[in-house]
Amino acid sequence: MVDPTNPIDILVRILVILFLLFFGTMSVTRMPESGGMGVAPSDLGQGGGGNISLTVIERVETLILESYPYQITLNVIGYQPDGCDLPVIVEQHREGNTVYVDIYREMPPEVFCTMQLVPYQGTIRLEGGFESGQYRINVNGTIVEVKL
Repeated sequence: MVDPTNPIDILVRILVILFLLFFGTMSVTRMPESGGMGVAPSDLGQGGGGNISLTVIERVETLILESYPYQITLNVIGYQPDGCDLPVIVEQHREGNTVYVDIYREMPPEVFCTMQLVPYQGTIRLEGGFESGQYRINVNGTIVEVKL
């Protein structure tokens, strides 16, 4: 039973309230770079009501398939910063010679996670074909230049 006059019980309650206030109101925002998507992570995905947890990208490797038109596959290495076991969502679109790849997870508002790092490795085939030229691939803000 909780004793409301016990200083330790009061301290624990205050810490729990502060934790909930801090982590319960956090949301991820990313400022678009010049010429970028102009989309905030909260606009990504088709789900409703949750926060977006962007995958932190450590390395992007490209594999170019010698076909015509060229095909590009990415090997992406990084981590999920929140410790939750939720599915990863990958969305991509093109604007001219720039390809944007967003890798994230939708976090339901009622979910609390362990806040430990979870490794991520994914192979992503870019949609469509690529003619000869210079391309810029933006994966969650990590830029890779490719010349075909």
